[in-house]
Amino acid sequence: MDGTLCFHASTRVAASAGELFEFHADPHNLPRVMPPTLKLVSLKTDGPAQEGRLIELHCREWRALPLHLTCRWKVVQKPRLLVDEMVKGPFAVFVHEHRFDEDGLDSCILHDTVTFLLGRSWWLRLISVAMVMPYLSLLFQYRHHRTRQWAAQRQAAARSETMLD
Repeated sequence: MDGTLCFHASTRVAASAGELFEFHADPHNLPRVMPPTLKLVSLKTDGPAQEGRLIELHCREWRALPLHLTCRWKVVQKPRLLVDEMVKGPFAVFVHEHRFDEDGLDSCILHDTVTFLLGRSWWLRLISVAMVMPYLSLLFQYRHHRTRQWAAQRQAAARSETMLD
């Protein structure tokens, strides 16, 4: 056993898989789904998701704790799958899979799966189970809430455009 842990969350979103893929493929949308406790200080990337492309994030958790991450797009399969992996940061392993499954005409199920390893020692595993798993649960509850809000706002804007025509 490699010692990695796995977290999974899913939610139904009022957007097509393609629309949701495009939203998540653009790293500049990250601030829209970040919780208020996590402030994005800077983001560097050469564009939307492309296999091998890097994303460099500098954040502050609780406005004090600096967090510097470099992630790489590992898999990009439009419109169904995005996988990013942390190549520099506080985790020995951190792989985030975003899967988009169609669920009717104008909705899909967003699945987020995070495979992670903080470290190999017993006390880092204890921290992972006691603190990281609950943090991920809260983080993805918030991210999914904000993603559903984004989709609802897009739907409302499209309806009002239709009414104006």
